[in-house]
Amino acid sequence: MIALIQKRLAEYKSVGAIEEENALKEIVQEIMLFALWQAGFFEVAAPMERPGN
Repeated sequence: MIALIQKRLAEYKSVGAIEEENALKEIVQEIMLFALWQAGFFEVAAPMERPGN
């Protein structure tokens, strides 16, 4: 997991500490959203109405 974060952080090419912090926050947010999606959180928290239901 750390290697993934380091790789993604390097892709941002941040200039300063604040940009690097913001990039890190964005990466962690993406990871958390993916984990929530994978766990089925969004099906329970905000189920989408499908046509015909």
